[in-house]
Amino acid sequence: MQTKLYVHTPAGRFILADAMNVRIFEVVNGEFYVTFTYPRQEGDEERYAALVEGNDISFPPDIERGQAFKIRKVDERRQGRKIYKVVEAHHVAFTLGNYFLDSYIDFAAAKTLQEMLTILGADTPFTFVVEGNFPAQDIFEWGEDTKFKLLQQLRELYGAELSFDNYTITLTTRKGGNYGSRVRYRHNLKGITRKSHDIERITRLYGYGKNGLTIEGYAGHTVKYIDSPYFDPNNPYMGKMEWPDIEEQGRLLQEMQKYLKKYELPKVSYDVDFVQMEKVDPEFEAERIREAGDTVTCFDEVLGYSFDARAMEYERYPFEPQRGRVVLANFREMKTSDYIFQATVGSKKALSYTNKNAVLKGVKYDDSITLVDGLGMLVSDDQGRPMVRLGQTGPGEYGQAMFNKAGVKTIWQDASTGDARFAGRLEAASGTFTGTLQAGNVIGSVITGGSIYGAYIATSGTYPMAAMSNTDNWFIAAKDANRFVLMTPMGDNPSIQIYDGLLGRNLLLYNQGGDSHIGSTNSLRITATLGDLYLHATSGLVRFQSWSKIYSDGNSQTLQQALDSLSSRITALGG
Repeated sequence: MQTKLYVHTPAGRFILADAMNVRIFEVVNGEFYVTFTYPRQEGDEERYAALVEGNDISFPPDIERGQAFKIRKVDERRQGRKIYKVVEAHHVAFTLGNYFLDSYIDFAAAKTLQEMLTILGADTPFTFVVEGNFPAQDIFEWGEDTKFKLLQQLRELYGAELSFDNYTITLTTRKGGNYGSRVRYRHNLKGITRKSHDIERITRLYGYGKNGLTIEGYAGHTVKYIDSPYFDPNNPYMGKMEWPDIEEQGRLLQEMQKYLKKYELPKVSYDVDFVQMEKVDPEFEAERIREAGDTVTCFDEVLGYSFDARAMEYERYPFEPQRGRVVLANFREMKTSDYIFQATVGSKKALSYTNKNAVLKGVKYDDSITLVDGLGMLVSDDQGRPMVRLGQTGPGEYGQAMFNKAGVKTIWQDASTGDARFAGRLEAASGTFTGTLQAGNVIGSVITGGSIYGAYIATSGTYPMAAMSNTDNWFIAAKDANRFVLMTPMGDNPSIQIYDGLLGRNLLLYNQGGDSHIGSTNSLRITATLGDLYLHATSGLVRFQSWSKIYSDGNSQTLQQALDSLSSRITALGG
């Protein structure tokens, strides 16, 4: 492959066609530089002289994404009659470190990543982009340092990753992509070394600030340590870390959480030497590893390793056919298992992953993540936000949990009872609800257009319903089992009952075709039989007021007429 490398000087751009051993080394969130050798030849003095500190090196757009690098180191050597330069150029994004922020933030609450990057990018040629969702963070003692160091502090604080595109710096939830790159033994895999250790592992961290400051008593913390989700009391990894400059408990907790996340799991990595097949076979171009952070599928039948992992370090030779080295590590490192799985397959590409313990088949339509780790299976959306967790959903809790985009748990299984719980609104898009519905308060205004079947019992709260439309048998029981209003059935013989169990009697009973009474049967009872109305008062008095007529045996007369007639009869009898 012909070398296409350029050097930029105040006098113009020159192609470095004779550059040799062009090597790019890139680490996720770390180094990113190019090295090469260039011979001194007669007639090429101008190009040779242009290779000095401060000048830029760049690739064409179709190679290495057209990235630019600034020369930072030049060694001139002689071997016999050969004279050449060894050049090292760092990505132009690192020139952000040439700028200094002379302002200082002692403390600022709930600052967004976008706000902090606006401060960082002022008076520089750089553009900052944020991809994904990063919660606001409290800022402690930030500033008065080079801007690249401050950028790294923000990256760690917000849990982001850095992606460089010349003078555009992106902070993202995950750098790189999955383009189907594979390394396989006897195909393009030349060698593999697996490295793992738990020498630095910590699952319970004790943290100390200035003058012995701890988090005990802060924000509900009753102890001075924090535990990782991987803490096992039968196999603990306990350690401590000191931050002698920290004076606030909130910041101490923040630093402890970041430190524990870094050391809570064993370190596992794979150092792979491979043939870059896209350089010798055009069919492999679409599946090549493009940058550090990309996902790579690795197969080694002899060692028994089959896993998807990220290229955390990527060393490549863009103009030589068969050289490459990559350090693969898991996106979220797992325990000492022989596979690492990160299903980040590109748009509408199917992935099948199989080993003796697990089978997974799926189709991915975006940049969402399906991750199998020590807690179980996690599905995140294309912004890196956890949406579903199956396995261990929290300390001592197992089952399934679903989350909304704000990170709030919405549907989950209670670990103690096994009950399914949900937060928010329960809505049936189609179909019906069956079974028993129990709630403290059921709030609504109108129930129309259907029927309500079964019993609705509120042990507390109320049912404020403005209207009910129903033609079937039903009843409503309110307050509790001892005090209720009962209406049943809706048909030829409706009845209404108000019962007070504390008094041991009905306050009102209406029964069509039978006895009805107000109060108990010892008070006032109304009986309607064959069109006649009978009033029974077995105790106390019955007062009739404002009655105009009394009906008896088919005759009617006013109350005054009845009294006059009665008086006349008494007088006739000598009364």
